[in-house]
Parts: sequence; structure tokens; C-alpha cells
Amino acid sequence: MNKAITILIIVLIVGGIGVLLVLYSNRNSVPQEKQATSSKTERKVEGYQGNVLAGNTAYYIEYNRADYEKAVSDGRVIFLDFYANWCPLCRTQAPEINAVFDNLESDKIVGFRVNYNDSETDQDEKEFAKALAITYQDTKIILKDGRAIFRTSEFVTEEQLLAEINKALE
Repeated sequence: MNKAITILIIVLIVGGIGVLLVLYSNRNSVPQEKQATSSKTERKVEGYQGNVLAGNTAYYIEYNRADYEKAVSDGRVIFLDFYANWCPLCRTQAPEINAVFDNLESDKIVGFRVNYNDSETDQDEKEFAKALAITYQDTKIILKDGRAIFRTSEFVTEEQLLAEINKALE
């Protein structure tokens, strides 16, 4: 009986240490989303300073004021996605937007992902969102000739977004 109790105590102690090690290692590990962000590769294209997120002809770029002003002065149709890194809907929508820009063959549109109310939002992005009366992350806007011709805060599929962009390009 004493031998069984001793073995049981040893198993409980070893098991408890194992559980503590697992909990401690999970607490100190980097979450997958952070790993993806920190290992993100930078891709640039001629004429723009921002990191290109998607596209080979029509580019979807991380917003910065200089690139936005260049797109406006070049007369491009502009797609804006107000994105928050903590927003589940924004993260679900991102692959749809990337796929649209990867498949677009027109160089007459430029897309920008604008950080909105998250840990990466800078002062320019705050002012830009305020100027466009953005009140909600995951807002998407298409501008043509300086006018908003499409605006939604709803989830849009790749097909829906492509249809709206094609309308704007007509």
C-alpha cells in the first residue's frame, strides 16, 4: 500500500511539473499572428514607397500619404480598406482583397490598407480616417475622380469587390 501511494505521489508531482512547464512555455511563446507579422517580407514596386501586400499590375499597398497623393495625382481609381489588426472581420476579409488585387490586370487602380484604431495606426492614418468620416474598422471605399462611388463596412466577397472595382474602372 505504501508503495502504491508513493508511486501515485510521484506521478502527481511529475504530472504537475509537466502541466506547469506547458503553461509557462505557452505564456512566453510568440502568438502565430505575431510570428507572421514579424517575419513579413517587404515587397516594393517602382514609384511607390509602401509595402505591397498584393497585386502584380494593380497594387494593394500599405497606406502612406506620399503613395496616396501620387495615386490621386496620377488619376488612379483608389480602393481604401480601413483595417484593424485586432478585428476578426478585417482579418477574414484580407485574403479576399488580396485575391482581387492578385487577379486584377488594370494599372488604373491602386489599393491601400489603412490602419485604423490599432497598434500600427499612425497620425497620418488617424487624420485620413477622420477626413473621410470613418467610424468603423473594415470600412471599404472606392474613390474615382476624388468622389466616393462605393462605401461599405460589410463583408464583401472577392466576386462582389471585383464587380465594384470593374464598375469604377469603366
